[in-house]
Amino acid sequence: MNRKNRSVLGLILLTTGLLAGCSEDKAQKSSFRHYEFRAIGGLSMGAMTAAQLGLRYHEKFDILAPSGGGIDFTLLAHWFRDDMLGGFCVPPEVGKMCRLPEKTQDYEHMDCGGPMGGGFDRRGMIEAFQDIFIAFGNMASFNPNHPYLPVGVSEDYFELTKTEKCENPVRLPNFYDWEFNPDGSYPAITFCEVDGPEQGIFDPNLTPNSPVEIALAIDLNDNGVRDSGEPVMFRMSERYDDYGEDGLASLEEPGYDPDSNPDPAGDDYLLLDNPFGTENNHVYDDGEPYLDYGLDGVQGTTDSPYDWGEGNGHFDYNLNVLRTAVMYNPARLIEEISEEDLDRLDFYVDVGIRDHLGFLQTCESFVGKMGARGRTFDIRDKYISIMRADYDGVFKIHEIDWDNIGRDLFIRYGNPDATQAEIDAGDGGHVGNGSQIFYRVFCMIAFASERWPDGDFEEIEQTGAAQVLDRAYYSEILGMERQYYIYLPPGYDDNPDKSYPAMYLIHGIGMDADVLTTAVIFADPWMADGTIQKFIMVFPDGRCQDDCMSGNFFVNQMGRHLPPRRYEDSFIEELLPHIEQTYRTKAPKDFEL
Repeated sequence: MNRKNRSVLGLILLTTGLLAGCSEDKAQKSSFRHYEFRAIGGLSMGAMTAAQLGLRYHEKFDILAPSGGGIDFTLLAHWFRDDMLGGFCVPPEVGKMCRLPEKTQDYEHMDCGGPMGGGFDRRGMIEAFQDIFIAFGNMASFNPNHPYLPVGVSEDYFELTKTEKCENPVRLPNFYDWEFNPDGSYPAITFCEVDGPEQGIFDPNLTPNSPVEIALAIDLNDNGVRDSGEPVMFRMSERYDDYGEDGLASLEEPGYDPDSNPDPAGDDYLLLDNPFGTENNHVYDDGEPYLDYGLDGVQGTTDSPYDWGEGNGHFDYNLNVLRTAVMYNPARLIEEISEEDLDRLDFYVDVGIRDHLGFLQTCESFVGKMGARGRTFDIRDKYISIMRADYDGVFKIHEIDWDNIGRDLFIRYGNPDATQAEIDAGDGGHVGNGSQIFYRVFCMIAFASERWPDGDFEEIEQTGAAQVLDRAYYSEILGMERQYYIYLPPGYDDNPDKSYPAMYLIHGIGMDADVLTTAVIFADPWMADGTIQKFIMVFPDGRCQDDCMSGNFFVNQMGRHLPPRRYEDSFIEELLPHIEQTYRTKAPKDFEL
């Protein structure tokens, strides 16, 4: 398998030093393993946070447990563009959508996951995109003058009320787009949305009342409103053919036989079987054909104020896409981390087989790339697959067969043969059904207990309810109080000489920090009876203040209307030290293997 870094992203890594490269020499195996006695995990947004923080600050953690998250940002961005935000006709037509046969949704028919999809409606999905772009920069439209607003839209836009934004959209004439407006004859506009009676479905009969600040639409009838069928722009790079290192599409290769060999050259990108393949990997790789026409994809528009990168002699990404893919993408970070550092980390990943956000594919990509680096995950389908052979047919944390589970565990939950009623109840979905929701958190907790050495499994008598404290620390970096909840294990107050590992569990977007504390109702008696070792759990608040819609992703923001806040720095430089100075956390230690 070819793992040479042939992409433009790789060249930028080498020339800018954004990430430390890996040594060509394999690290000598140590007879000791160092433990920090910290784990980081989370759900959805929390999973994305846990994976990227855990890998970027790998020296601070032992265990990474992303549950149901989009942990390959490159694949996730393309899934959003082509599936949830796609489906427009080429050429576009008012009132008509042209979803491809293999797609299950489009911009006007968003799959919000049903009643167990996390509570999102159409507007909630768009607000989630807005939070992502506040955190990482606008990946749909590159604006050299602002990290969040679409190209051509000035900061004066923020001074308008919601009503003013909807009734008086910004109109950009001569706006070129290679798919939807190649001759620039239609204007692009800012636009608004509205939730209809059916979850996720666009209703053209309703008056839009909520601005979509991050994208532009092509106004085919020039009426100042995005009508049905009018396309929404999502431009991440210059146009290129994703043919791979051989420079040829599979169908053009001599002797191609799709029934016997998917690609004679072996460069097809396959999530689990060839994760470093370069054909159809959604990344521009060195040598692939591209058009140096800029982000609008139209030749001869170098004078356009809405284009970027035309005729400069090299392939161009939207710089926010590039920054995110290089600095924050967990599936990218595992390509760069050294073997020695990777060997210090244990991984637990799970995802639903019907996740409506495309997270199954991103998790499989992450797991596949780990396998290609020599860390093959134990891949299981359904939670019952990790039970002992003689279990009684019911999932129980006490019956997990750790002796026969690999070092790194990947669970794809959901019943492939579920009935429609079971699917409607959440089976295999983004959140999961009632049982799967709990199993996800239970497995993260049990995995951490199993992987930390020298644990306290002493059986003690419980004397009261689980100890969950509502606390806060003052962040000098953010200039505000930041809330967190903390669970202290049974016996904590009675044993002042004992110290404990700490697991940081981060909630999903739209959730409050205390939601995951429900898990301690079960974890507390398990720790008391010695089923799992005793450790501290910290539940940080990942909500926005006045700077975004719902979730901050614990990154140093690119920003919106206020000076961008450094949530990442506050987490790493303030919260972690605060927890360790305030509570009895276990000191780092080396253990003989």
